[in-house]
Parts: sequence; structure tokens; C-alpha cells
Amino acid sequence: MSNLHWTLLLPIIVVAVGLVPVFACLYLWQHRRAKSQYQNPLTRGMLRSPGYSLRTKIDDLSSSVTATIAAWMMLPALFAVYHIADSHYRGTPESLWRTISELALFIVGSVFIGSWVFKRMEQLRRYNLGLQGELATGQELDQLMLEGCRVFHDIPIPHGNVDHVVVSRSGVFTVNTKIVGKPKQGEAKAKAIVNNAQNHIEFPGFKWRIPKDQLEGEARWLSNHLSGAMGESIDAEPILAIPGWFITERIGRSSVYVINPVKPKRFFVHSRSVFSDTRIGQIAHHLEQLCRDVQPGFQDNTRWEDKR
Repeated sequence: MSNLHWTLLLPIIVVAVGLVPVFACLYLWQHRRAKSQYQNPLTRGMLRSPGYSLRTKIDDLSSSVTATIAAWMMLPALFAVYHIADSHYRGTPESLWRTISELALFIVGSVFIGSWVFKRMEQLRRYNLGLQGELATGQELDQLMLEGCRVFHDIPIPHGNVDHVVVSRSGVFTVNTKIVGKPKQGEAKAKAIVNNAQNHIEFPGFKWRIPKDQLEGEARWLSNHLSGAMGESIDAEPILAIPGWFITERIGRSSVYVINPVKPKRFFVHSRSVFSDTRIGQIAHHLEQLCRDVQPGFQDNTRWEDKR
């Protein structure tokens, strides 16, 4: 093999050799787990938790960012190995121009990688903020089960997911959580006005458009699904939750009701009675089929089996 080939391949070989122990460790761990006589005792899928879809996105994106940062940290060593190999095998003389050109290439590569990492870190920040919003709303809605309601989270639909669904004697409600940042200072920093007449929410210093079409679409899909499953008309009502904000005024009316999810009983347990406890249980059964799809980890066989 020529010196030129060695110059180009040596950095790759160095990286490959460094990965051998890692892959060997992973292989041995997988082999040991396969030989184990025990496995996860859970054989039934679990219900989705609040923010399950966002948590999955966060895990995947975090893995990509971590791997990219690790490769970025190795970049100086790779350039150093390439420089030494180029001098030793090809006999390329040292020069200021050569050092500057390689340094410039390193800077360009670092800027490119850094830009990618910066954008993904900002995306992770938004995902984590959204996850905290869904967790906060979910924890409040779960209190409704003390009132005989059934609450489900992160129900998958063809074009996304419904953050939360509440089934009470008063009806079926789809709840979409939107978390909006608030100013750090100001007396009215946590106050919001819901202007249904103009389809926006007035936050301190800015206005935010209510995604009415999205929320109505989620409720419509769930209504059609439950109506088909139950053999009768089931209408779901769309609700928008904005945790952390105090709604001081509502202007006009809309098909989408905006709430702060704290103390949710007043929004979901009304004086009207639409469903009996039996009907609530039947609707909850169909909803459970939609969101009981989280398979237990480290499980060789995750079929639904009743082993009693």
C-alpha cells in the first residue's frame, strides 16, 4: 500500500481501533442477556404516560447530539493524526501555509458541526419545555379520576397525537397542552386574555394565535373513532390547556375552550349528565386500546398473554 493510502486511512484506522472495545462490550452484554434465564415479568403493554411521544423524540435527539459531540471532540485528534501521518509517510515538509490550511479546515468543520449541535440543542430545549407542560397538565387531569372520570394521555392519531383525553359523566374532552414562555419581570407577567372573537390569546407583550383547526381536527377524529366503535354518536369537545397562566378575561365564544389546568374539576365535571358510569367504562375500553401500546423493555416475548 502506498504512502498516500496510509496517510488517508490512518485516522480512520485509529477511530476503528478505538471502537473495538466498545462494540466488544456491547456484544458481550447482549450475549449475556440472551443467555439469562430471567426476563421482564411484564407481558402486557402499558398505557402511555403524559408526553410519551415527546419523551421518545427527546431520547432519539439526545442520542444523536451526544454521538455528534463525541465525534466533534475527536476531531482535533484526527487532524493531528492526519498531520503526523502526512509528514511521516509522505514526507510532506512542515510549512506555515500547510498548518494554516489544515487549521482552517478544522475550523470550518467545527463551525458546521457546532451549528448543527446548536440547532438541535435549541430543539431539545423546546421539546423539554413541551414535555414539562404536558406532565404538569397530565398531573392535574389525573386528579379527576377521584371524581369518577377516566383520563388517558398521548393517544396516537394518524397525524400526530392527542395530548390528553378526559371521559366524564359530562362528556368526552380532548385536551391539547401548549406551553408558552412568560416574561421574567412585570406585575402582569402571568396574566392572559382569551380573545375568542379574534381567535388569539393576549399574553404580556404579544399575541398568540389559537390553533383552532388543529384542536377541532383532533376532537373530530376521536369523535369519529369512538362513534364507529360504540355504534352511536359520540362527540368530543376540544380544550386548550395553557399551564402556568392566569386567564383574567374571555372575549366572545368559541368551539375551543381555553383553560389553566389547575383544579380542573370545574371544567370537566358539570351539572349535566351525558354518560352513565357503564357508558364511561365502555368508552374508556376503546380509548385504552389506542394507547396501551408501550411494550416492556428487555422482554423477549411481549405478546399479550394472561398467565394467571
